[in-house]
Amino acid sequence: MTDTQPELMVGFPAERIVDIARWDKGPDNRWAFQHVSEIVPTANVSRGDGSPFVWQESTANVGGLSVEINDEDSLSVESILLSTYTDGFLVTKNGRVAFEGYFNGMDRHTRHLLMSVSKSVVGTLAGVAVDRGLLDPAAAVVSYIPELEDSPGFADATVRNVLDMTTAIIFSEDYDDPESEVVAHEMACAWRGRSSIADQGVYEFARSTRRADREHGELFHYASINTDVLGWLIERSTAQRLSDFASESIWAHIGVEHDGQLGVDYRGSPVANGGFCFTLRDLSRFGEMMLNRGRINDSQIVSTEWINNTLNQGSNTAWLPTLYGPLWPNGRYRNQWYVTGDDHGSYFAIGVNGQHLWINPTTQVVITKFSSHPASVDKDAMLLTIEAMNTIARSPTLS
Repeated sequence: MTDTQPELMVGFPAERIVDIARWDKGPDNRWAFQHVSEIVPTANVSRGDGSPFVWQESTANVGGLSVEINDEDSLSVESILLSTYTDGFLVTKNGRVAFEGYFNGMDRHTRHLLMSVSKSVVGTLAGVAVDRGLLDPAAAVVSYIPELEDSPGFADATVRNVLDMTTAIIFSEDYDDPESEVVAHEMACAWRGRSSIADQGVYEFARSTRRADREHGELFHYASINTDVLGWLIERSTAQRLSDFASESIWAHIGVEHDGQLGVDYRGSPVANGGFCFTLRDLSRFGEMMLNRGRINDSQIVSTEWINNTLNQGSNTAWLPTLYGPLWPNGRYRNQWYVTGDDHGSYFAIGVNGQHLWINPTTQVVITKFSSHPASVDKDAMLLTIEAMNTIARSPTLS
């Protein structure tokens, strides 16, 4: 059936506006993910006054690469990009841009919501705090945040449990269940407009988290509230707002072109779990720093020790019982990063609605993808995109 509604956010005033109750779902997110600061509160992440890191460019027929879907079928990368609501796609090889494409009105100067790719950024920021001796992964969470002493979920958890999402908390990440914890969590983050939960804020929400019937450290259980607690830990240990610490410690030193943004709740606390907004090239610069073991522009931004800890430590035992176990049987989740344990040492960050940062250290490839899938979780699109990125990263056409 033909959509006869007016185009979203067009007109003076616009006839059809973004719905605050569902701005991150389709079709509203096709516009909203590129205009987050016009919808929810945000803080600035300054790029500082340094010169941008200048990409060298090469060309490769990335769009024409064939990706095997099963034993009988294959699709081109170009068709996969078009079918997965891509907004931006960038491939770098050996520090050179091999492919760059923009869709849906996006361009190289447009900031886009990272969703849970933000978690891996926050995990890396935590590494800087650890490097500086300000944050101890072995310490109890409540040694930094005594307000969580009455939280059943976090009262006896360690910073390491939070970093690796092995806290034994009850938290459903089912976005389609209106009774799930993640829906209330989104409300607390000011992502659904004003409400009593929103007015209390994300930190107060963290205090209400319940305890599951297992031990901390036993299971990798993906729960976004962990990253908000990690953001709180960073703020307490560094005595800086997360947005300011992100700028001072990383963002102003990796040669980005643009300021970033970070969503905040109605009390000004950061939406660490999914609120960063960066341009495609700037997120790729962050990925390039990770690829180079924390180094870029001849400066060590994050210690090699922390990067090595992220890539080589973590519990495979905690990982295997989860849905990721069959995909990467040698994998693990460490410091808010997914580590595949594959033969190339690939690791990645991922966010709902199709956000990806894929790093292959063997072939020196970084792939960044921004999307606006209509549904929060589209497993088929996710697996298709991962297969495409893995194929590109291993392709001899990029050499």
